[in-house]
Amino acid sequence: MKRLPFNKVTEAAFTVAEMGVAVGVLMLLGLAFFQVLQAGLTLSAKNTAVNAAHEEARMGVLRLTRDIHAAISVPQLRDNGFSVVSSDPVSGVAPASAGVSFQNIAAGPNFVWKDPSNASLIMIKDNPAKPTEGMRLIIPFFGLEEDITKVAAAGSANHSNVFIKADQSTPNITAPDYGAPYAITYYTDRTMYVVRKGSYIPDSQGLYTVTTATYVSGLNDRYVLSGANYVPSATGTLVVTPALYTSGGAQRYRFEDAELHLYKQRYSGSAVYWQDFAVVAKYVSSPQPFYIPLNKSGSANTKYVGVKLTARDPKSSNRGYLATASLLDTQVDYRSRLTITQ
Repeated sequence: MKRLPFNKVTEAAFTVAEMGVAVGVLMLLGLAFFQVLQAGLTLSAKNTAVNAAHEEARMGVLRLTRDIHAAISVPQLRDNGFSVVSSDPVSGVAPASAGVSFQNIAAGPNFVWKDPSNASLIMIKDNPAKPTEGMRLIIPFFGLEEDITKVAAAGSANHSNVFIKADQSTPNITAPDYGAPYAITYYTDRTMYVVRKGSYIPDSQGLYTVTTATYVSGLNDRYVLSGANYVPSATGTLVVTPALYTSGGAQRYRFEDAELHLYKQRYSGSAVYWQDFAVVAKYVSSPQPFYIPLNKSGSANTKYVGVKLTARDPKSSNRGYLATASLLDTQVDYRSRLTITQ
């Protein structure tokens, strides 16, 4: 058999230049992939950090909003030491405060009659919702609004004998006999939301300037100067009062790591006091979030409570991102009024 001649075919591979271009394209595609992956992970970390502080602030404001909607008295501004703050505008600007208080119905409506066993006492037919010392007794028909100082044990008539503080001009009550037509009564809680325990940190872009005074007495948060920071301390000797920065070269501060607390009025046996019931939001970064908005004439519109609440977690979250969160700016209306006093 005759062997055919072998024709050698010259086969060429990629050149160095072609390989360089291919490797470069592959590297660019890989780099783009990892950039997209990093961006996704970063956004996830930022969203997690933001949502953590957002959620708590949202829940706190929802609770605050619910209670203000249900208020039966005109809301009243309070400072950090629980003292009343005037809502009258200053130079056309609504004053801001650390807290706001109002009354909510705790129980009722109930009936008021004469106590069948003691004609000098009235009884509140309130079974099973008994009052607590420090609540208020509201009887709209008689115009009576007083702090409750004592609640006697209920008798067979399923009622409470209620003793009131009577430090105001208490109207005379001619209660109907037991079983006769009755007057409606309510027990109310005097409720307060207030910002507590925040720190003031020097910051060239901070929103606040501060003034300090020596602590003497009262319920204000107490501070110590730690480095350049004003931090809360139970044994602090300073009281810090913030103001919004406007202009000039004054030292500016940011406010952080505060808490929004819920208080209710109670009675100790000799005087009323505020009992801390709950922390409804943490990482609050606005020291004075409450105000009474102005109406068109420039006076306080007491139908609403303005809330400008910000929250920021000062601690680092994933990938070093701060859990900066929320700016809540709203005006909350209260929907009914049964009381004469705040």
